[in-house]
Amino acid sequence: MEARDAFDYIIVGAGSAGVPLAARLSADPARRVALIEAGPDYPTVAETPADLLDGNEMSLIEHDWGFTAGLLPTRPTRYFQGKVTGGSSAVGNTIAIRGMPEDFEEWAAAGNPEWAWPKVLPHFLALENDLDFGGAFHGHDGPIPIRRWRPDELTPVQQSFLDGVLAAGYPYTDDHNHPASTGVGPAPSTRRDSRVRVSTAMGYLTPEVRARDNLTIIAGAVVNRVLVDGAAARGVEVLTGSATQELRARRVIVSAGAVNTPAILLRSGIGPEDELRRHGIDVRLDLPGVGAGLSEQARTGVFMVPKPGAENHGKSVGQIVMRTAGTGTARANDMYYAMVNHFNLAVQFPHLRDAAQAERVTCLLAVAREPRSRGRVTLASTDPRVAPRVDLDFLSSEEDHRLLADALRVVWELAQSPKIRDMADRIVLLTDSLMDSDEAVRDYVTASVDPAYNPTGTARMGPAGDPGAVVDQRCAVHGIDGLFVADASVMPGQVRANINMTVNMIGERVAELLGDD
Repeated sequence: MEARDAFDYIIVGAGSAGVPLAARLSADPARRVALIEAGPDYPTVAETPADLLDGNEMSLIEHDWGFTAGLLPTRPTRYFQGKVTGGSSAVGNTIAIRGMPEDFEEWAAAGNPEWAWPKVLPHFLALENDLDFGGAFHGHDGPIPIRRWRPDELTPVQQSFLDGVLAAGYPYTDDHNHPASTGVGPAPSTRRDSRVRVSTAMGYLTPEVRARDNLTIIAGAVVNRVLVDGAAARGVEVLTGSATQELRARRVIVSAGAVNTPAILLRSGIGPEDELRRHGIDVRLDLPGVGAGLSEQARTGVFMVPKPGAENHGKSVGQIVMRTAGTGTARANDMYYAMVNHFNLAVQFPHLRDAAQAERVTCLLAVAREPRSRGRVTLASTDPRVAPRVDLDFLSSEEDHRLLADALRVVWELAQSPKIRDMADRIVLLTDSLMDSDEAVRDYVTASVDPAYNPTGTARMGPAGDPGAVVDQRCAVHGIDGLFVADASVMPGQVRANINMTVNMIGERVAELLGDD
């Protein structure tokens, strides 16, 4: 090993939070910033592969970590997370909905007042370039464009969903990012036009930012561990091919996502003492919350084999979404419903492929934004090239079973709308008689439940007296000087939305919190 030139900041992970962090911190030419990414980096649009540019399809194969998660004790599932500069913002479905103001007020009430809504709103505004709305709740000068689907852009399936939901009595909203918004309307999307996905890499890492002398981007490099000297972080150990090297820094910020971040901390000797010793890792700090508290949004739905001509291949997978309270929860917008134009059953929901007798299905999807079940990330090996173990432990809460069963009944009723039903050749598995049986609905939820790829909470923030907290409200790791976490790991609770915009905001917010460091 050889020591390299020291940096002021090393950021581990060039994803939804790491890229905003690097762009903002390196804006000060006095700061030397290194941004390390395990996947490839594509500096220009011309060099960017088609799967990353195509916002109409999630890219789940070419730029993926290849994780597997224990969904239920008897059922593993593929667990998609982006492995490329831009992270999951480069491969996801481009939905750009923020968390609700009350979500962040709850973070603040849990001992994190720096994350109250008035504190985070300016950072949402700073990252946005909203192409449709003005006013106090929308940004216009940020690096991430946000546009909504126009009426003439909707596919027939999406129009039928919108019509069916409105006919069922739900309110219309044209702006899902207004703090008081609820109901059904066009999804805000991270694109400038109807096709091209804009990731954090494309939005923040402009040619001018990449040209900064004080910013070093290192791609194709896997971080094994944080180098800890006594009770202080001093850099990272990096694997590039078969070579191992040490990079030194005054501050290390781990932004590798809710799966990889706890794995890096564990390999660094930071985590539950019993687990570290089980793997033969020297204990630097016994921190029980590392890897614990994994929260993931759960989804189920009504799957339909489309009629010939209604497949919508090549069209956006989703354009219209509905947010509303779950049955009996009294929690605004804790349930999310969408009409998904097509799922490739070879990739997602593969356990339904035999029943569907089709390669692709249309789906009326229901997502529980605030499930109560909690999982864990642990090490399968001390080798950083071996994926960590992810246990989602879905449906371990009886309340989650009830939430998803009630949501299934909602989408079943919507599926009976003539315009929606006329798009389908047949419905997979579900029938009127099955829906009349509570036991059968419960069995269907168990058989069909799947993750929404929004993992949070595996290094959550909280005050020093909180035994499960890993970082404080400045995202500094408790007990280790100079070590920070900035990604979905730190979220002390789910947000009632897809998490990508919130994770972007976390990168922006932590950059400000570190600004005077």
